[in-house]
Amino acid sequence: MADAMPAEHAGIHALPGAARVAVAIVGAAGIACVAFGLGQIAPGQGPAMLVLAALAVITAGIKIPLPLSEGGSTLSPSYVVSLIAVLLVGPWASAPIAFAGALSQCTVGAKPRNPWFQTLFTMGTMAISTVASGLAYDICLHSVPAESWTRFVAVASAATVYFLLNTGLVGAVIAVSSGDILRRSWIRSLLRGAPSYYVGAAAALLVAVLLQNGRHWWVLLLAAPAYLTYRSYRAYSGRIAEEQRQVKELSEVQLAMIEALAVAIEAKDSTSHDHLRRMQVYCEGLARAISMTEPDIRGVKTAALLHDIGNLAIPEHILSKPGKLSYEEYEKLKIHPRVGADIIRSVPFPYPVAPLVLSHHERWDGRGYPSGLKGEDIPVGARIIAVVDCFTSMLMGRPYRPARTYA
Repeated sequence: MADAMPAEHAGIHALPGAARVAVAIVGAAGIACVAFGLGQIAPGQGPAMLVLAALAVITAGIKIPLPLSEGGSTLSPSYVVSLIAVLLVGPWASAPIAFAGALSQCTVGAKPRNPWFQTLFTMGTMAISTVASGLAYDICLHSVPAESWTRFVAVASAATVYFLLNTGLVGAVIAVSSGDILRRSWIRSLLRGAPSYYVGAAAALLVAVLLQNGRHWWVLLLAAPAYLTYRSYRAYSGRIAEEQRQVKELSEVQLAMIEALAVAIEAKDSTSHDHLRRMQVYCEGLARAISMTEPDIRGVKTAALLHDIGNLAIPEHILSKPGKLSYEEYEKLKIHPRVGADIIRSVPFPYPVAPLVLSHHERWDGRGYPSGLKGEDIPVGARIIAVVDCFTSMLMGRPYRPARTYA
């Protein structure tokens, strides 16, 4: 489950010194866990170890999508096999199994091929996480009163330790190897993947209980419907992914059409295509910087393109006037946000656009128009558009003033 580290194709020397040290320590610790684990294999465990290692290698490249959180998460059958090994052969003896699964994940079918140091780090992370989760399982099993729910608590603690260590080690290397953007992205994806660890732990416990009770045929009987369910789910997920791709393409086409319309409208105000592109890029950047949701970000981007669509109702001599507007002309100009919002309301956008168009000339002190909103009464998307519109407008020359510089 360890993800790719930064600079994966640039060689280990491209990593900061702290990251190189971390990779070396984790790799060495993983190898030590495997070496010690091989010495802890009890007599009679050999066949079970071989079967589990083979399953870990075979399932290493499989990811099962789970729609359990926003953005979804994936369950790795190889992780499930590692936890089954923990429950059946103990924490230390399961380290070689996890190590073998990680090696298969990083080498068999990996395109492009992972660099050696990333493979070493991933194998070390898997081995350490597996051993630690097994120790947590044993400690919990012997410290909690023996009840019917004791093993559930113990396996949940094992999944928690595995999750924290596996993601924590990867996150630590990312933190010292990259800037804040990648680190924040990793943190956002952290909790999104957490449910899969507990789903996998529940599956591992079920299989381990059946095997320990001698019900091997039950496992085989469950395997067939589980595989068929998995194949059906994959086919269903594939159809959903294809539909989402088509919706995304359609959305991009619609946005391109909106942009072309916006350019035609803004031509009345001598606004260039570059200005609109800057508006869109800066608005999206600010929206992401304050962690707006994806639908709200799309709403801001669309409103950034159409914020002045109400200029269709403004006489051209007012928009192109080189000097200061008269009071009557300025009052006429102030109707464009409301006209634009009225036009936008007739379009069934799946995200808010009209309120942002209506309020993009409001001011924090309440002296804006058309409604005189102030402070946080102004929609945050409209505040973003107002700031970006002011900034990008100052970068352009006007009949009544020269262009400002970025500085």
